[in-house]
Amino acid sequence: MNNASIEDLKSIISSKKKVLIVSHYNPDGDAIGSSFGLANYLELNNIESHVYNKHKVPEYLSFLSTKNFHNSIETIPDDIDLYIVVDFNDFERSGDQMMDYLRNQIYKKNETLIVLDHHENNKIESGHLMIDTSASSTGILIYRILSEFDKKIDSVTATCLLTTIITDTSSYKNSNSNIESFKASSDLFELGADLELINKNIFKVGNIKKLKLRNKIHSTLLFVEDLKLAICYARKDFYSDTGTSKEDSEGIPNGLIFYDDVEIGVFIREIGDNKWKISTRTNNYIDLSIFAGTFGGGGHKNASGFLFDGKLKDLRNKIIENLKK
Repeated sequence: MNNASIEDLKSIISSKKKVLIVSHYNPDGDAIGSSFGLANYLELNNIESHVYNKHKVPEYLSFLSTKNFHNSIETIPDDIDLYIVVDFNDFERSGDQMMDYLRNQIYKKNETLIVLDHHENNKIESGHLMIDTSASSTGILIYRILSEFDKKIDSVTATCLLTTIITDTSSYKNSNSNIESFKASSDLFELGADLELINKNIFKVGNIKKLKLRNKIHSTLLFVEDLKLAICYARKDFYSDTGTSKEDSEGIPNGLIFYDDVEIGVFIREIGDNKWKISTRTNNYIDLSIFAGTFGGGGHKNASGFLFDGKLKDLRNKIIENLKK
């Protein structure tokens, strides 16, 4: 394992002919924007690029696209000569099939790996790593690298990379909105990033079904005053009853911390029988990556998550108990 320089990464990428870019399952704006932006730019440089994600592109990000997108390892070409993982630093986050595939390619076949990420608690012990937790998005890291190439970043790539910054900073509301994020945003806008297209898709309210779903979710609100904690949840039947999908509940924890009395927003989503996915957000109130780590999860100081097996009541009690510690 080593921390690679931009020059090292540029040299490695430039020497390859066929690249596979992998992002984490349940992809967000940073995962899709980073992988698509990198792939699109490499194609302009005559490097055949393939992107894999276990899941399909969320509807709100469907305005972003790339040439070769795979949801199955079966369709990935055999002659890949470079593997790049973006926006995660634990092979498990790619899904079981891809995790086994990557481990086989990297550890058994000794293929070249690059890791580009901005999360804490790296668990990948091989490859050329650029992990910078001060970066507001993984797209920022990709922008640093691509800026060193001779070919100018095109408007399609710029739109992808600007999407990573806007989504991961919650439109510059989070504390990770640093000087570099504003400078890079300005540069990308100048390079032709379509801000109107991004805003139209990322921040559109949606249809009445989405409103009905959110009414159901907000009706479950539990507020713990001494912790400044707001918890909401969604059972699977919330989605079936309203004809909606998990994408329609994106942004719930972010919305909770916009209220004056709330510093920690927690959204719990049922993903199976007594199985839950938890997303947490804060206004720099505590380090949520440490909190999520107590449940085996992780993420950022201001935005983290984890999975839980058990009853909802027990989960909520454990969240409150652990936060009190």
